Amino acid sequence: MLKFNDLGKGKPIVLIHGLGSKKEAWTPQHELANNYRLIIPDLRGHGETDLNEDLTIKNFASDIIELMEHLNVSSAFICGLSLGGIVAQELYRQRPEMVSGLILSNTTSYVPAILGHKIISESNKLLQKGEEELVDNIVSRGLYDSAFKEEAKKAFHIRDTYIESAKASVGINYFFILPTIRKPVLLIGSTHDKVTPSINIFMMGIFIRRAQTALLKNTGHLSNIEKKDLFNKYISDFVTASA
Repeated sequence: MLKFNDLGKGKPIVLIHGLGSKKEAWTPQHELANNYRLIIPDLRGHGETDLNEDLTIKNFASDIIELMEHLNVSSAFICGLSLGGIVAQELYRQRPEMVSGLILSNTTSYVPAILGHKIISESNKLLQKGEEELVDNIVSRGLYDSAFKEEAKKAFHIRDTYIESAKASVGINYFFILPTIRKPVLLIGSTHDKVTPSINIFMMGIFIRRAQTALLKNTGHLSNIEKKDLFNKYISDFVTASA
C-alpha cells in the first residue's frame, strides 16, 4: 500500500507528484483541504512508500486505484504534475469511471524514446556526483524564479529507484486515448517550462473534447510552487464548476 496524506473533507482530489518527488511537494496545495478532501500519495519507489519493484506507469496508476478503493473513494478529480500527469492519464485509461475530472499540469502525453534516454543519461552523470547535485539541477531547470529554490528542494527525495522510475515513461504515448476522454479536463502549462514546454498542453488540448487550458506566465515547471495561489484557484474553480 502507498504511503499517503488524507486531508480535509468534501469532493476528493487525488494529487500525484512528479519524478523523484514526494507527497510533500503538494504542501502549497494543503489549503485546498479547507473545501475538498485531498488524497496525496507517495508513488511506488518514491517518498516513504516501501514498494520498490516493477516501476511502471501502469503500476503507478494501479497503486492509486487500489488506494482509492481502500479509502472507499469511488471517484475523484485526478491532478498530476509532470510524471504525475502521465500517471493520471494511465489511471483514466484503466478506470475512467473513477475519474470525475482530470487536471494535467506541466506534463505531456508522449515521451519520445530518444529524448527520454538523453535525460536519463544526464541524470546518471549528475547522480555520480551526488544526490544533491541532481536535486540542484532539477530545481534550477524547474524554476523560473530562483527565490523558490529552497522550498522546491524540499519537494524532492532522490532514492535508488530514481533512474528506474525515470525509465517508466520513456516511449509512452497516450495521444490515442485523449479523444476518448469524456470527463472535464484542465490543462495547466507554464510559459517558461524547460522540462515540458507549454506546447505540450496545447497539442493535448487539440485532441481532448472538453479541455480547458490555463497558461501561467513567468513560471517554470514547478508551477504549483511558484504560482501557488493561482494554481490553487484554477483547481478550485475547475472542481467547483465540474462537480
